[in-house]
Parts: sequence; C-alpha cells; structure tokens
Amino acid sequence: RFLLYYMPHGVPPEHFNPQGTGSTFSLADSGESILGPLEPYKQLVNVYQGFQYPGASTHEGIVKFLSNHKGANNDDTASRTSIEHYIANELGYQALALGAVAHRPFGQDFDAKLFWDGQPVVPEKNPLKAYDEVFAGLGEGPPDTSTNDDLYQSLLSLTEAEIVGLQAEVKSLTKEHTKLQTHLESIQSLKTTGGGIISCTSAPVLDAVESLREAAAGQSDEWFLKEENFPAILAAQLEIAAASLLCNARPVVGIQPLYANCEIDFGFMGSSGAHHSVLSHTGPQIASGTANMEARAPFAKAQRWFIEQLVTHVIEKLDVDDPADPGRTVLENTTILFAREIGEGAWHLSASDEIMTGPPPGMLSYMPIVTIGGGGGALKTGQVLNYFTTKGNDREAGDIWLTLAKAMGINATEFGGATNVVAEALV
Repeated sequence: RFLLYYMPHGVPPEHFNPQGTGSTFSLADSGESILGPLEPYKQLVNVYQGFQYPGASTHEGIVKFLSNHKGANNDDTASRTSIEHYIANELGYQALALGAVAHRPFGQDFDAKLFWDGQPVVPEKNPLKAYDEVFAGLGEGPPDTSTNDDLYQSLLSLTEAEIVGLQAEVKSLTKEHTKLQTHLESIQSLKTTGGGIISCTSAPVLDAVESLREAAAGQSDEWFLKEENFPAILAAQLEIAAASLLCNARPVVGIQPLYANCEIDFGFMGSSGAHHSVLSHTGPQIASGTANMEARAPFAKAQRWFIEQLVTHVIEKLDVDDPADPGRTVLENTTILFAREIGEGAWHLSASDEIMTGPPPGMLSYMPIVTIGGGGGALKTGQVLNYFTTKGNDREAGDIWLTLAKAMGINATEFGGATNVVAEALV
C-alpha cells in the first residue's frame, strides 16, 4: 500500500530537524518537535535530507515537486504525473485522491494542483462521496460465477497484458460469444478500482465519517470548502484513507490538506493566525545571541498538528496485524510519504540552505521529506539519510520518488528524469 500525505507551507527547521544522525537519532528533541508524534514508530521512519525540487520555487513548486518536472517555474500546464498516480498506474490500480479544503470555493486554481495524471486531478473534497465510492457494495457477497466457475477462476489469474491481448482477440466475435468480453472487462475493472485481495467483509464504520455525515446533512459541496469545517473534514478523509489501505480496497491514496497559500486561521488548535501569511512567514530570529525558538513555536505547533492527525487517524489504525499477510502489520506493509512543496516557510526554499549565518552557528534547512512504514519489507528504515555537501549540490527529489516506486515492486529505471535510487533506503 502507498499513501501520500501533503502538508503545505514548509517547516521551521529548528523545530523539525531530527537530533542525531544515521540510525541514532531522536524525533522528539527539536523545539516543538514537529515529528515528535512519530517517535514511537521511529524504527519505521526515514528522514531524507540534502534533496531539492529542480526548477521549482516558492509555493509554485506544488505543481511540480511530486513529478520531478523540470520545466519553467510557473508552468502548470505541461503533462506530468505525480508519484502516487505513477505508482497506481504501474500497478494497475486507480489512485484515490482526497482533499480537505484543497482548493478555493470558486474552483481549482494554480495553488491547488498537487495531484497529476497527465493533467491536474481534482481531489474529492466530500468525504461522504469518497466513502461511498470506495466502500459501496462491500459485504454484499461475491459475484455470481455459477455460469462458468472454471472460466472465472482462470480469468482471475490473468495478467493485465494477457487481458489486453484477449480483448483484442475477441473483438471480432459474434454477439453470442461476447460474454468472454464482458468477463474480461469485469476483471480489468477489478484491477483498476482496487485490485489485490479486499480483506474487509463489510463496509467499515468510521467515527469521523459518521460525525461528518450528521453535520453535513443537506449541505452543498461548498460546505466542504469552508474554513470552519476543515478539521472535521481532514479527520474523515484520513480515516477513509486508513480504511482503504487496511481493507486493501484502494491500495494507493493521496491526501491534500489545504491548498498552497491557504489562509485558514489555526486558532482552532491553539496557533492563532493565518497558516500561510502569518504563521509560515514568521522568520528565524536571534535573541541574546541564540536562535529564538519561541518566535516560530506557533507555526511549529500547527505543523505538528498535521502529524498528530496522521498518527491518530491513520498510523495507529494501520499498526495492526495484516489480514492479507499474517505475521506483519499493515503499517509494515505500507509506505507513507509525507512531503511539502517548500522547505523553510519564511524563506520559501526549494533546496537545502543555511538560513542563519555567523554566530551562533548557522541553521541548515532541508526539504521536509519523510517516509513512514516498511514498504512490505522493501525499505530499510529507522534512518536519517543526509546527502547534503554544499549549497547547490543537492540530489533531486526524484531520486526518492524513484526509490519508492522500486520499493512498491515497479521495475522502473527513471522517474521524471531521475535515475539514481537512494540505495541506502532499499533492502
């Protein structure tokens, strides 16, 4: 399984960077410790440092950083595919794209174009629609195969290439022989709408979804883009993502909380101020010759909140025995990619840089890229992987995306022009 979890507007590195190196590090000793909620799962965490988003700059990077696209900085029209859709396409699945206030009420704009599959993909903003799309009909029993059980079982074992080949062969058959074509289309549909073995026998009951169903009764789609509803919507979307992975109903999911430049006031969780122009734009400061950790504590707390939501609504629910793979947890068989369109929030970085120079010692800012989960045993985890040498010599983030594709079992040699896997992250 694969989950992309996006968080906008970067991070203050003094509250984010792990303390320590290699396999000896802490996620809970960096100021407000944005990554602190992941400390109990540290052995399944990788933190990647020394990478850049080639050609990206400021929040415009949202249209390109997950595809490793290297075109013009303001290019939001060129065809590209973001990593979660690439993985889904290669494995024959349909990616589930979810969003919590992922675009403005007047429609998807430049700052909302996170998911791409050749063209921008608008995430589903209504968790109730998403729930029905994923789980409708689950538990109603298997399809009727009594007409030709042997044929049905044989078709289930076909590969995608064999299905496409057979479809071409039966195209010219007469009408009375087209039942085979119908079977082929059904099997191909199974592959694209979920694939794998669905391990839930009934539609799951999700507390956050049920609470939202009651609150949103009779509301229009615009209700799901209102600021005051954001926390409840995100909780519901995260629970749908977790259940999709747990049931293997949608093995590839992407979640976009907020569009870039979104100004939602985060006073609801204790950090008053617009998330973009106030919280993320508070710059690093010096007090009495040292970095003032309190200056950006409100922003750090807001970004930590996103991690807390991930742990509560996804990670804890996946940390259970995998019904499809006894002996491992679902979390061990999942890769969660947690990434942002920029690095340090106030400086709007797209590459590693020293954001404070001179005394006290400078502070390095890296693109905040983290993975959680064992990738089914394909990922070597519990590491801080730092490739920074000097400014301007970062590795392209596409190396990480290619690595994750390989860990998902895709025999790829390049992604978005990136050809060098992060070998230390692969078993």
